[in-house]
Amino acid sequence: MIEILGISILCNMITHWFTPIQSVKYKIVDKLPQWMATPFLCSKCLGFWLGLIYFQNPILAAITSFTAYLVDFIIYQIELWKS
Repeated sequence: MIEILGISILCNMITHWFTPIQSVKYKIVDKLPQWMATPFLCSKCLGFWLGLIYFQNPILAAITSFTAYLVDFIIYQIELWKS
């Protein structure tokens, strides 16, 4: 369970939170076709693919993707509450 949560938080950091890599990420993503760039812009997609690579199990990959969605949703609700 802790591995799923860790990968989910890592996915959210890559797609949204971690500011130092965002400019580099967008430069790389702009050069890729849309179908290849989507996993780097969506925490759920990145969570699924990283979960599939790490666990090699589609069920655990789907749970990782759902957990990444929950983390993203919770952070969004906290940001709304703060403002």
